[in-house]
Amino acid sequence: MAFSNEEVIAIIKALDENPNSRIFIGADSQRQKRKKVKYATSLVIHYIDENGIGKGAKVFTDILIEDALKENLAKPFRRMMREVELVTELYMSLEDALLERDVEIHLDVSPNKEAGSNVAHGAAIGYVKGMIGLDPVTKPASMSFAASCVADKYSK
Repeated sequence: MAFSNEEVIAIIKALDENPNSRIFIGADSQRQKRKKVKYATSLVIHYIDENGIGKGAKVFTDILIEDALKENLAKPFRRMMREVELVTELYMSLEDALLERDVEIHLDVSPNKEAGSNVAHGAAIGYVKGMIGLDPVTKPASMSFAASCVADKYSK
């Protein structure tokens, strides 16, 4: 897993301090020079007050750089699935703290057959459902913002 034990403890503390919050988990990646891939895994805690009104957010992000696997650059199946693995690993490390919460898993894969990330769309959804039992949210970016916007910012 990308997040350290200290980071997981900090996330759990932030969750405990904000029982009405909504949680969004996502990951994104970018190919780097010298055959590396930079993965960013993000957890967004959206604070909600007692009246159900949003009042800000806190973002936790971890960066992981790995060797790039050989694959068709137009069809990045393995890289997309590594993003999904990182998201599910983070969820599972926090599962006890997340069980009674409103949690969304955001994936940076597209249902659009023209998009390169589409090659992993069905497998990514099945992986998340099978591993943690949640229906993930996929692109467009406005729907899967924890992956397509927040993690995307840190993966560049």
